[in-house]
Amino acid sequence: MTPKEKKQVAEGNLREFLRLANEDGELVVVDGVDPELEMGALYELSLEHEFPPVLLFDNIKGYPSGRRVLMNVRTSHLLSDGRGIEAVQAYRQRKRDSVRTTALPPEEVETGPVCQNVLTGDDVNVLAFPTPKWHELDGGAYIGTECMVITKDPDSDWVNAGTYRAQVQDERTISVFIEPGKHGRVIRQKYWDRGEPCPMVLTVGQSPMLSRLAGSGSQYGESEFATAGGRLGRPIQVVRGKITGLPFPADTEIAFEGYMHPPEVEARPEGPFGEWPGYYASHSRPEPVLRVEAVYHRDNPIITGQPPAKPTYPGRQGGNVATAAAIWDALEAAGVPEVKGVWKLQGGGARFITVVSIRQQHAGHAKMAGLVATGCGPAAYLGRMTVVVDDDIDITNPVEVLWAMATRWDPKTQTDIVDGCWTGHIDPALDPAKREAGDITNSRIIIYAVRPYHWREEFPAVNEISSSYAEQVRAKWAPKLEFLRTKG
Repeated sequence: MTPKEKKQVAEGNLREFLRLANEDGELVVVDGVDPELEMGALYELSLEHEFPPVLLFDNIKGYPSGRRVLMNVRTSHLLSDGRGIEAVQAYRQRKRDSVRTTALPPEEVETGPVCQNVLTGDDVNVLAFPTPKWHELDGGAYIGTECMVITKDPDSDWVNAGTYRAQVQDERTISVFIEPGKHGRVIRQKYWDRGEPCPMVLTVGQSPMLSRLAGSGSQYGESEFATAGGRLGRPIQVVRGKITGLPFPADTEIAFEGYMHPPEVEARPEGPFGEWPGYYASHSRPEPVLRVEAVYHRDNPIITGQPPAKPTYPGRQGGNVATAAAIWDALEAAGVPEVKGVWKLQGGGARFITVVSIRQQHAGHAKMAGLVATGCGPAAYLGRMTVVVDDDIDITNPVEVLWAMATRWDPKTQTDIVDGCWTGHIDPALDPAKREAGDITNSRIIIYAVRPYHWREEFPAVNEISSSYAEQVRAKWAPKLEFLRTKG
């Protein structure tokens, strides 16, 4: 099996991913861990590695053997596109290839592995599955950090799948926190406006491909199931829930099915929760809950976990590739010429700091790139800073980006501030008064750290040996000088 074929198989089936990760020596099995903080601590420590090990927790304290938690799926070597701009380009190419491949609608089947155990009525018990408390100040245990929340638009055939955090409240109740503007929130409001509860299925342990798509941005009306089918080259098999009739993957590990009533009917305190910006910013507030009426699960089910952690860890950087690729696509779709790269600087996670490299073609080119990169769909939510640089800057290197800002940026004449932008409750810098008033907006800064176009030819030359001459000297002297053979 070629690496490409192996990756395709792993993306389409979680248990095949597990088998292949084990074959590749990437899997670490951990027995006897305490789900109260200890599991989350081990996960966070694993992020000190650029490619964290795939962690499989079994014999978890308080739970029977075989009820497992799997982590670091999306950041594994097995599913990686590499690192740096090369990874962003590879992701974009795969997306282009999938666009040329017709999306495949899901295939409905009568049953599947998830139906090995079907529990309804008094047999429903969400607490029977490992529900870790990931961070010290979390308001409770969260089963949904790499989950998929499935809803159907009541006005069409659109079935949406999104990833939102899910806190277990009791044996039959799960609160689901969805930021304003997200598709799941828009859909559920439609039901509530009609005086109806929102049908909902929450799955845990779906294929890595579905997890990736549910956790990334999509177009309104786009089916993650159909997109996944097109990328995998086969339709996603789904079964219908006995309670709501909603489709969910036939091979997912666990599915919780039921209805979500509006908060004035039923709500529970949700949070606080340590989110990916590195703060407990969303505090605790009443959130609507999924009232679970049926549970489906495979024998020896696997819960996938990917709790947020500070975006400063090396192991967090790989998760930013998809967002950078989407912004790059949006820039080109908007007609911005000569875009040479898009990157998300470590420390800003997938949202806060976007760096765009261009080869300047005309006056206003940098501003064109900056405004699009700040306001386009993939960048609109929870942003903070956009930096536009010339194409001689290595945008994956924070020091190079800071050098461009220090030497090519005039704060007074090469800066734009844009107000009234879409942010979220997890934004730690959201003013408490605005938060209380429901004004979930922030401002953005666009920094044009480029040689000013109208006098770029007169801009001082860079004091650096050329790359071609550097390699010539390195090749000549490396056999004799060890420092030329190693870095750092």
